Amino acid sequence: MTGGFGRFLTATAVSDTANGVFAVAATMMVAQHTHSSVAVAAVTVAATLPWLVAAVPAGVVVDRMDPVRALTLANAGRCVGMLALAVLIWTGTAVLVMAPVLVFVVAALQTVVDTAAEVVTADAVEEERRTRANGFLAVSTRLFYQFLGPALAGVLVDVHQALPGLVAGLACLAAALVAAQVRTGARPLAARDGSAAPTGWWTGTRLVFARPVLATLVGVGGLTTIANSIFYTIFIVYAVKPGELGLSSSQYGFLVGATGVGAALGALATHRVERLLGRSWTLTLTRVGWALVFAGPLIADGALLVLLMAAGSALGGMWSVEAMSVRQLTVDRTDLGRVSGASRMLTYGMTPVGSALGGVLSLTVDAEALFTVCAALALLAIVPLRLFLSDRAIDEAARVVARTGAGAPDRARRAKRGTAVTTATGGTGGDPLAALGSPRARRATRPPGGRPRFLVTPHREKPGQPRNR
Repeated sequence: MTGGFGRFLTATAVSDTANGVFAVAATMMVAQHTHSSVAVAAVTVAATLPWLVAAVPAGVVVDRMDPVRALTLANAGRCVGMLALAVLIWTGTAVLVMAPVLVFVVAALQTVVDTAAEVVTADAVEEERRTRANGFLAVSTRLFYQFLGPALAGVLVDVHQALPGLVAGLACLAAALVAAQVRTGARPLAARDGSAAPTGWWTGTRLVFARPVLATLVGVGGLTTIANSIFYTIFIVYAVKPGELGLSSSQYGFLVGATGVGAALGALATHRVERLLGRSWTLTLTRVGWALVFAGPLIADGALLVLLMAAGSALGGMWSVEAMSVRQLTVDRTDLGRVSGASRMLTYGMTPVGSALGGVLSLTVDAEALFTVCAALALLAIVPLRLFLSDRAIDEAARVVARTGAGAPDRARRAKRGTAVTTATGGTGGDPLAALGSPRARRATRPPGGRPRFLVTPHREKPGQPRNR
């Protein structure tokens, strides 16, 4: 990984912290002003709705321009929105009316930031290290957005309600300035061959549903998001006094925090599990993990429940990392922004759907029965994973994309490093699977049919020796 990616990761951590501070502080501020669950729900919906309505446009924006520039401008826009809310709170002007509006705007720009981050990582990091890089991005979200940001928000709100918006806005500005210094070596797509920039708004969605690998990722991810939203909508009532588990607010916070730590550790370990088991079984293990989380309250309590949910979350936390790596591997670079936006719309966008469904079902269905249903849905998702997301299917999808030009950036980087693609028998080969790094491609065996396996081996040219082609 390059120094450019290090700067990009720093910008991501600062941006995630700002996001956590702003989202939590806005909700706390509205709750303190109104003491109304309806007002709080309005802010929550404003924060999650953009994944349904803005993720696809965000993908188009990222594909039309340099992703680093898109990320920088989006962070600058988030800075303006956050500072605007701080000013409104300071002056006491239309706060309750404008808070949901500004939260929506900031969250919509966040869809651009997250989509651009996936594309920047694909440009800045060679394929064999990309899963690890995606793991770092996931850890940034877990630690800075879900932990440091909310904790800092509580402290800042106690000082002054306008302070979180000010601090978050300045943090976004700092993230924009750092991100602007990132150089990935990739040119804007329209400048690579003189063709026009991609403009199809729904191209990403069509590609997702046209390709079994992508459709399976989205289907399984969306189903699990709905189950997860149902679970946590009900679990807080079930867990906190006077609920069945009888936890205090601090104990519940510790439990949720433990699941977040587990997910962060799982994200960091994803690349190692992938090397050991392959992509397909790594994705399968994530469904087992979420089933453990959802079934946890049915089979354990106390410290055992904390350990069980943390372990399940560690397995489940590998999903976002591995799914991102599979998308980067199997989608042409010219379509990656739009496919990423469509995928996020169809997965993250299910969060408000699941929350609403959980609230309605909780009126007539017992909580423990709903926990059982959520666990069953997670396990049921294993079936399409095993049918359509085998390592062979992923490799084949990557092979097709590489042959049509998506692997050009990686191949160019390897050529500059003096890397030659050779066959196991010593000849030169052009099969793009040589660079994929999957367990099947690395095993020293011939696949069915006796075709030679391709390996990536270091190649040092002697002075005057022509490069192998």
